[in-house]
Amino acid sequence: MQFLGFLAPIFGFVMEWIYRLIPSYGWTLIIFTLLTKVLMFPLSLKQQKSTARMSAYQPMIQEIQKKWANDKQRQQEELMKFQEETGMSMTAGCWPMILNMLILFGIIQVVYRPLQYILRVPVDLITQAIEVANSSLGMELVASNYTVQNAIINAVKDAPAAFASVFSAEQITAITSFNFSFLGLDLSRVPYVGFNAGMFTADNLSLMVIPILSGVTMILSQMLVTKMSGQEAAQQGQMKVFMWVMSAMFVWIGFTIPVGFSLYYTVSNVLMLGQSIVLKKIYDPDEMKRQVQEEIEAKRAEKKKKKQVKVVAADGAEQVKEVSEAELARIRLARARELDAERYKDE
Repeated sequence: MQFLGFLAPIFGFVMEWIYRLIPSYGWTLIIFTLLTKVLMFPLSLKQQKSTARMSAYQPMIQEIQKKWANDKQRQQEELMKFQEETGMSMTAGCWPMILNMLILFGIIQVVYRPLQYILRVPVDLITQAIEVANSSLGMELVASNYTVQNAIINAVKDAPAAFASVFSAEQITAITSFNFSFLGLDLSRVPYVGFNAGMFTADNLSLMVIPILSGVTMILSQMLVTKMSGQEAAQQGQMKVFMWVMSAMFVWIGFTIPVGFSLYYTVSNVLMLGQSIVLKKIYDPDEMKRQVQEEIEAKRAEKKKKKQVKVVAADGAEQVKEVSEAELARIRLARARELDAERYKDE
């Protein structure tokens, strides 16, 4: 997953800048989330338009699929003809989804490695700090573990003198003053799940609320986005199950990584709720259906409209005919075949 987080250095730079203005890790995550939503709004607007148009096309596509259910080749031809006629793009809404996933993986990497991406500590010094923590403090840190940098920050806060041989005085000051606290929660911690008293401490129960909220807000945002984009009727049972499975997966992820990620994802979902309402006002699916229907009818009427064309017969005689767009296409095809037959008659 790390290679998918190639945007992490850029996000880290932005979050470092925000943190310098507001020295709070929690508020840094929230402001960064708001900033990405604002920057991605034009792309989200384009996706809303594309999705609303697709919801208008969906009944027509289903009609073609039903009509030619027993003739897959004809069904494919009719779908291609419909796509050409309407200018429909099946992949128009994919890019915003892909970009959202890349942002998600980038954020995860920053949450995993705040020491590297926000505090700008070189990786070789972090490796040395892990060795010091293990040898001098009796810790059992593994460099590949996704909580190791959060653990190093907390270790430096507890025993700054132990890391004096690794970090400079300026770096130790930056690390010890790094503010993980947000509304009384330590965002560097991972919520603990286990069947013992440790799970039911007040601190741990408070941490558990955030991953659960991320799942709940994800379900609510997906339901609202689906409704506002006009896809509610088209969403099949499998898609609804997929939505629940994805929500459960993100809750599970929230219980295995620092809770800072769940805070980011919860805020992102809440902002998506508001954004979907705004997008519906700009591109209303019901209005889009009416507009698409008018466009299709106008194109079909244009094709049926008669035009005067000059047709040259095989004997060279010219004749003016009134033909529709479809008839003109047939005449051109027939003439092209005649020319090919003449050109290649000796082969």
